[in-house]
Amino acid sequence: MKPPLSQFVRKLLFISPFLFPAYFLRFQAFGIPFTATELFIYLVFGLWILSLFQDHHQVVWDKKTRWYWYAAFFILAGATLGALAAPEFISLPSGELLNAKRTTLGVWKGWVMAPILYFAVLTQVLKTEKDVEKILRYFVYSATLVCLLAYGFGLFGAGVTIDLRLRGFYESANYLALYIVPAILINIYFLLRRGAAPPSHQDYIGLSTLVVLLYSLFFTQSYAAIIGVFGALGLYAFYFFLKNPKQRKKIGLALMVLGATFVVIIATQVNTPKFRQFLDFKNRSSTTVRLEIYQTSYHLIKSHVFTGVGPGLFQANYQVNAPEVLQRAPLEWNMPHSHNIFIGFWLNAGLIGLLAFLFLIVLCHTSFAYPLIALWGILVHGLFDMPFWKNDLAMIFWLIIASVLVLQKLDVKKSRNPKSKIRKKS
Repeated sequence: MKPPLSQFVRKLLFISPFLFPAYFLRFQAFGIPFTATELFIYLVFGLWILSLFQDHHQVVWDKKTRWYWYAAFFILAGATLGALAAPEFISLPSGELLNAKRTTLGVWKGWVMAPILYFAVLTQVLKTEKDVEKILRYFVYSATLVCLLAYGFGLFGAGVTIDLRLRGFYESANYLALYIVPAILINIYFLLRRGAAPPSHQDYIGLSTLVVLLYSLFFTQSYAAIIGVFGALGLYAFYFFLKNPKQRKKIGLALMVLGATFVVIIATQVNTPKFRQFLDFKNRSSTTVRLEIYQTSYHLIKSHVFTGVGPGLFQANYQVNAPEVLQRAPLEWNMPHSHNIFIGFWLNAGLIGLLAFLFLIVLCHTSFAYPLIALWGILVHGLFDMPFWKNDLAMIFWLIIASVLVLQKLDVKKSRNPKSKIRKKS
């Protein structure tokens, strides 16, 4: 039987996905701003540290865990250097003087430090496949709840953008899409895994939540999110195509169905204003805005190769540098991130943070664990958007990484300690 404090920490971890969106609730203590999500993570981390002494536990420090922690540490180190190297103030074109140091330290605290502490506790407390499945299912349910709240906001006209995209309580429809893409992929995996077994109540719940999530994704009208989902499913099918030669005909058929579904979805969008804008490379559109972002980001990387511009300071640096880089005013001034996860890591956490992030991705692929399908969705989606540098998105990312680590370690244990086969006497 687990000691009471350790058991309490486990229970807090399992409900943690429902607290991811709670960063909207903000407080101040001694003049320092905090979010409800941060305070929850600090509470969980503090209780876990206390449980180590009270329950006489030891920190899990096997070789695989160490490598993951090293990668997380260097991401933290890169972001810390970027925050320390950031200027005290940035004079914006609007005439406002931004307190850059205060801004970047706040982002460092909420987007980097707190999520990494969360990751650390997850790697120590989650022990079994059931633990991983339980917390990932709760994440799926949290995403479903977010979507249902978005519908509720939409009914009152507050959760829809001007161009009729579902956004819920988020500032942008893209933020809602970024939250639910990993949940959709995990949910699909759970439903596919059941095979031909009779459906259970959990399967019916999974199917219901998947309908809610897919419906929400469609109405966010995020093409990057749709590409992320289909890209991850394609990679998953291709993985099994290579792994199972005997099943290649079935898997090949599944890939064709997946591709055909994607084509049908795109066909429904061809005549929409948003799709025409997507293919517009001349006038103001999401595509031309992104091209301006990438051009300016390249300039910022050249100017800050080692440290980046500092966590959370992309928009300020974009506003200052874009007119000079583009030789005109940018099409969009308010641009909080670089719309690419790799560029985002370089600019927010410097070269050290980018290399640590790439190393972390390599570690995740040393052996297959099913949360990888969600990570693939994040990475494919991240080619066009930013599924990390934000409070809740960083928490989701580290939850997925911790789940991969735990399952990889369990797989290693199984391979080292195979169950012996006992022959029955005739």
